[in-house]
Amino acid sequence: MSEMNRDQIIVISEPKKRRRGLLWVAAGAAALLAGGSTFALWSASDTFSGGTITAGDLNIEQLEDTSFWDVSNDRKDATATVGATDGSQLGHQIDDVNAWRIAPGDKLAASFEATATLDGDNLVARVGIDGLDKLTNTITGMNYSYEVYYGDKLLVSETALPTSADAPLLYLSAPATGQASGSEDAKNGILGSTATAVTGTAAQSAVFGMPATTAELNVVIYASFYEDQNADFRYQDTDVTVTDRTDVSLADTLGDLTVSLSQVRDTGAQFN
Repeated sequence: MSEMNRDQIIVISEPKKRRRGLLWVAAGAAALLAGGSTFALWSASDTFSGGTITAGDLNIEQLEDTSFWDVSNDRKDATATVGATDGSQLGHQIDDVNAWRIAPGDKLAASFEATATLDGDNLVARVGIDGLDKLTNTITGMNYSYEVYYGDKLLVSETALPTSADAPLLYLSAPATGQASGSEDAKNGILGSTATAVTGTAAQSAVFGMPATTAELNVVIYASFYEDQNADFRYQDTDVTVTDRTDVSLADTLGDLTVSLSQVRDTGAQFN
């Protein structure tokens, strides 16, 4: 075979090798696509700042032990300020109320001092006396009334004690600070500044705003052994007293009375 023929064979075989190589590469690419590979499409994201949701608080705690006082207004020894009141109704403290005996014309005060806590937006609470339905009123001619003080500021001037077990003495609302665009729930001013005293049935719908998350309250319950005739809650000769001895040695029990604080959502300037 001549040299020319050998060259022709070489020239012809090289393109065949190249074509086989190209076919192998193409087959490999097809196998790669068949293996489940995906294409990325457009997407976008951004990060927004978060926040923490924190529960508030509602609480009432005894500040001082219950104290009892003889506040009979015709007694010369009624010279001390009752509890944390404003001193408008003076008395002398009774060491042992269980040993003290009430007589027609007398007036007894039971002082309950407590610290109330309200911490939360949209928080309104009822201040009440639990156990009124258990009050054993067995002594004929006994009448009950109450006052409420914030510090030495009078909130509820003396008014008849409600007989319903769930009747409020007044309402408190948490401070508006922190409510952002929320409005104040108080209807009767802020304790210690714009609050004005209320009396009678108006007290049972009054809502006082707390200046801070805690406030010291003094609830005073009075037991009067006479029927007041001129609405001044002070004994006078014109008031009605019991003259017979039918109920001698009987007892009324105040032992089950408890000052309570409970949240409501149907009272306050901003609630429907």
